[in-house]
Amino acid sequence: MSERREKVAFIGLGNMGEPMARTLLKAGYELSVVPHRRSGPAERLKKEGADAAPSAREAARGARFVVTMVPDLPEVEEAAFGEEGFAQGDPSGLILLNMSTVLPSGIVELAERLGKRGIGVVDAPVSGGPTRAEEGTLTIMASGERATYDETLPLLEAMGRRIFYLGEVGKSQVAKLCNNALGAMIMLANSEVLTLGVKAGLDAETLREVITESSGANFILDKWLPQNVLKGSYEAGFALELMYKDIGLARELAREERATLLLGNLAHELYGMFDKEGTREKDYSVVSTLYQNAAGIGIAGGQSTR
Repeated sequence: MSERREKVAFIGLGNMGEPMARTLLKAGYELSVVPHRRSGPAERLKKEGADAAPSAREAARGARFVVTMVPDLPEVEEAAFGEEGFAQGDPSGLILLNMSTVLPSGIVELAERLGKRGIGVVDAPVSGGPTRAEEGTLTIMASGERATYDETLPLLEAMGRRIFYLGEVGKSQVAKLCNNALGAMIMLANSEVLTLGVKAGLDAETLREVITESSGANFILDKWLPQNVLKGSYEAGFALELMYKDIGLARELAREERATLLLGNLAHELYGMFDKEGTREKDYSVVSTLYQNAAGIGIAGGQSTR
């Protein structure tokens, strides 16, 4: 392990947050985490050297950085301004590194509120999934005051392989929402053509290999679908409820900017059909079953489902 570095409070230990926090531990940071819905992640990290704090305020005590990796802006606001939030007391000198995906205008407003309490903000949503989070090879989009960003850069480098500095707070969220909206649309397109090809008699893996070497190649088809759709399993990955939320944020951004998001609007409606108990926690590729069920065929194995 490298030489011990500054203290970091990490809030949000979900499928992405836990491995991201672990990479900071491995990089030598003193880490304090806050248990939330499930105690397991905090307990595992505690065994690896982290401290577990009862609240965001306690976790941030003596820390230089607070990292948030929670579902949306209300959870970030609660971590900051709740009764036991890190912005309570004397938070001057803290830097919030928000790695959650939120509406750009929302994080701009939050940064202004935190700035009045002496807290700097760097906004840094990520892309890459749990495996790359564990490896510390995420793609990270960062924005904020340049000097504050420079202070957080060692943390970002511990968690990511490609780091893009995009300017003022909020710009990184624009990039993330564009990326996720596109990913949601591409998942639907992949599902549509794989279902068609299998229905017409092709093996799904063979068709995938052909397309990945042709003009239809895309990252999701190449790297993501072999883990779920081609296995007929949707239990792990990026939760559909989060993708549905992110497309909704992209739609809201489009309304604010008076931009057209025709395919994004359609994608949001289709993902919304699956945002229900028992399905929303599954990987967002479960949306492919819409096409498979309609065609009466399973992409994995090519068997009729009728």
